[in-house]
Amino acid sequence: MGTVVKHTILKLRLPVSAMLAFVLFSLSSCFKEKPIAPPNNQGIGQTFVVPMGPDYNDQFFYSLESNSIISQNDRLAYDLLFECKDNSYYIWLNTSKFMSVTKTNKTELKDVSSADTLGADWKYELGEFNGDSNAIGQWWLPQGGLPVSEGKVYVINLGYDNELNPLGCIKMKVGDFTGSSYAITYERLDYDTLKKTKIITKDGSRNYCYFSFSGSGTVVNNIEPDKSMWDFCFTRYSVVFYDPYYLPYEVTGVLHNPSRVSAYMDSTVNFASVDIADFDISRLQSKRDAVGYDWKRYELGTYTPKTWYVYFVKVDDDKFYKLRFLDFNKDGVKGYPTFEYFRL
Repeated sequence: MGTVVKHTILKLRLPVSAMLAFVLFSLSSCFKEKPIAPPNNQGIGQTFVVPMGPDYNDQFFYSLESNSIISQNDRLAYDLLFECKDNSYYIWLNTSKFMSVTKTNKTELKDVSSADTLGADWKYELGEFNGDSNAIGQWWLPQGGLPVSEGKVYVINLGYDNELNPLGCIKMKVGDFTGSSYAITYERLDYDTLKKTKIITKDGSRNYCYFSFSGSGTVVNNIEPDKSMWDFCFTRYSVVFYDPYYLPYEVTGVLHNPSRVSAYMDSTVNFASVDIADFDISRLQSKRDAVGYDWKRYELGTYTPKTWYVYFVKVDDDKFYKLRFLDFNKDGVKGYPTFEYFRL
């Protein structure tokens, strides 16, 4: 395949105590002033165990309202996520595969080889899914109207399979956005294949359209359920640690539905006594890893939940929950996140 930057995957999932906290809602700091729809299960707690298993190879889309898994998929089933939200055009990497990307200054696929990756600035897709940290970045020119492509070629490292075998690299160019569709042209890096062009059309019923480079390349329709049906996705995803040095890393945790869920954590309150008056809207975070992975810690080969971490979760405009994690193991086997929650 030529010379490609190699990345080291660590199999341990280390805890980190830092959690970003910033205000994303300029609403009243007095929660009681907000009218709240009557909850349908006040005072009734529910629990759930997500059967991820010790290898974390599948993703699970979960609903708080029905307390059930809505859908499940192989995390390797796709490579790219295309934004479906109106007036948003980001293209995201599958963060569960530890993918990375670098942008070249070239505009023709045929001119790009592995030599263009030497000393390259590789970017990872972080679980927060913030536009400012999007790995591919703004592929379009800064002008009004529908996006017109900058025309640069990206080299995408496809990450690793379940046995940690590298999946190789793709070189890709994004075309102009027309109507409601993206266009990409791509081929394998450093060996001859037939160049392919694919059209990906936004789907308003979902947050993202999913695309796989495998085979002849295809839109994968059975990944994310309808965006009105799910709240959490239990999955692997990538983070970056900066202390004591820069370290891209893979963790296992929770990403939330970006169209209807926001959350924050408070470790100073007592879960049993938390009620609706304790819910502080001004602290809600829209980043997708607001619940994240830091609700557990790793010590002496065992994951232990931080039961004193209380998560305040808002779904749509009128559903408010308190939630905490109780376990990450089942019968001594890791990979079974167990949590309880109440609707407030």
